[in-house]
Formats: sequence, C-alpha cells, structure tokens
Amino acid sequence: MKRRSFKLSGRPKVAFIVEGNEGKWLVEALARKVVTRLRLEEPPCFETVRLFGAPHIMGILSIVLILSGRGYERVIVVFDTHTRDKQRIAGLLREIQLPLIKAGVSERVLLVPAVPAIASWVLADGKALERVAGTHLPEGTSRARGRPEALLRQLLGDWSDREQKRVARYLEPERIRTRDKSFEAFVRALQLALGAGANPSSEAQEPAVT
Repeated sequence: MKRRSFKLSGRPKVAFIVEGNEGKWLVEALARKVVTRLRLEEPPCFETVRLFGAPHIMGILSIVLILSGRGYERVIVVFDTHTRDKQRIAGLLREIQLPLIKAGVSERVLLVPAVPAIASWVLADGKALERVAGTHLPEGTSRARGRPEALLRQLLGDWSDREQKRVARYLEPERIRTRDKSFEAFVRALQLALGAGANPSSEAQEPAVT
C-alpha cells in the first residue's frame, strides 16, 4: 500500500466513540497501526470514549460537544449495525446524523458503521486469529454467516477482554482492508480525520456491506 503524507499544523487530535471495551481495544490498536503507515509530521493524539449497549443518539451528541470543547477537531463514531441491509444501515446513519446537523457539529463527525459488527474485522484477519488460537482455521471463516462474536467465542474459547486484547496485537490493517469494506471505510475516515479540515465525502459514509 502506497504511503500518503499529510502536512498538518500542530498535533492532530482525533477522538473515537465506540461500543464497549471490544470497540476500544480493536479501534485503538488498528488506528495506531494505520497511523504508523502514514508519514505524519506530528503523531496524533487519540482519545476513546466507550458507550455500553446500542449507541444512544443524544448520548453521541453530548459526547461530541464535550470533545469539541476539549479541542478534538474530529470525532469518529464506530458502531455495530447488527444487519447487512443497506436501507436499515442508511436509516441508522440518518438517525445519528440528524441531531449532529441540528447542533451544527456534523462537519466534525465521521460515522463508521461496522457491518454487521466490529468483530467482523477480526474475522477478516485469519492469520491473526490463527496465531491466537494456535491452530489452522477452517476455510471461509471470514465469510461465515451468523453473529461474529459467537463465531469468535467458538474459535477462541471465549471473547472477553483478554482475547480481544491478544487478537488486537496481531491484527494487520492491510489484511483486513482486502476482506472487509466497513473496515476500509474506517481507514478512509481516519485518513480524512488526519487530513486537517477535509470534509467527509458521501462515499466515505456510504453503508458498506460485506
């Protein structure tokens, strides 16, 4: 993958809003790895805020306002869609975007729907899973249907904080990008957030279905 160089004034501040500990471990680890492959004049400052349970629309707005007041130029919201249906995902995006637009802060926020869940990003990296599981995975694991968390629990024996942190160490963005479109959308959102003022395109927030 060709490296891109971003010229930024000062240290960029980017915040993530995620669902629970799983989102925190995976998003932070993957964001750091993506950033190491970019040539930045200043290393970014990251902060992660966890939401537990389904993302509460007004809760997201409140957090965005707080983060904006603390100097975070961009906020990336990563949320599980629990569906692969494009129309339903588009509806979720509209529900989250509307209060942000009304509050005048939508230009600061990049929404990344993880389709159908952020655990799907893990399933897309078979080599990382094999390293943690210590065994060869069945063919087609990354394309298996069903709840991603349940599949990971079956493969690894559990899918708690311990397993999430271990897997996060071995995940490689390049491997995931080729297999999961919603992770590709996350990488694009992070690059936009580090691009010092670029507005997110409609393509960047288009529902991705793998």
